[in-house]
Amino acid sequence: MDRKTVIRTLGLAGYFIVAFLVFLFFLFPFDRVMSRLESEVRRTTPLELSIGHISPRFFNRFALRDVVVSGGSGSVFFESPSAHATVSLLHLLRGVLALDLRADAYGGEILLRMHGGSEQRSLLCDADSLDIASYPLLKELGYKVAGKLGGNIEMTGNSGKGRIWVKNMATRELKVKGFPVPDLDFSEGWIEGELKGDRLTIKKLELEGKELAVRVSGEAVMRAQGMLNLLVRVKPSERLAREQSGLLSFLKNRDADGFYQLAVAGTVATPIPRF
Repeated sequence: MDRKTVIRTLGLAGYFIVAFLVFLFFLFPFDRVMSRLESEVRRTTPLELSIGHISPRFFNRFALRDVVVSGGSGSVFFESPSAHATVSLLHLLRGVLALDLRADAYGGEILLRMHGGSEQRSLLCDADSLDIASYPLLKELGYKVAGKLGGNIEMTGNSGKGRIWVKNMATRELKVKGFPVPDLDFSEGWIEGELKGDRLTIKKLELEGKELAVRVSGEAVMRAQGMLNLLVRVKPSERLAREQSGLLSFLKNRDADGFYQLAVAGTVATPIPRF
């Protein structure tokens, strides 16, 4: 075969390949992909996913608008005005959702990687610099909390682990069981935990502030009537100790590092402090 024939053959092959890809791009059922994503989240989790609009960026890449994740009661757990998703089409054709999602949310960014099969599902979530004050669920509950949040969570099946950090967190006009809590500011904090089924083990929860340091460890069953078994340690500054002397009078146990200790039992819906 001479050189001209080879070039002509390759040119025709290239033309048909490009034409095929162009027709595939314009005829690909992107709305069906959006519906499949929504139904897959509904099938594999107790959450509802709603996508306002989806537009293609490439064959397996999409720009999403007005993404909302809500619970069965209608409470919004997550929303993003803009997100970009990459879907594995080969996995999707085999009935498996493999998705990478990068979303702008609450002044920061979230990266979500999901692989959902019939036997086992895995999930990785990375978050950076989320504005706590803009989270709508906290506003609905009446909590005035500000600060930045980030970290990562890994889930495989119904087990997982995670580490979450907070910076410059502030609470205002907070009440616990009807009792007012002093306004507090924490420069930094973090929590490390493991989840197995509905049992959460708090390996470490620490908050560091000028006026107060907090340490929490223990277990909780994540149901309304699930049991609590927590050890809470607090170390107030001298000024805060003077201002809250009445409250601190209930705390009898104080260790060598200056931390007051109390246990929290009862249930998630009705915690009971034990001084």
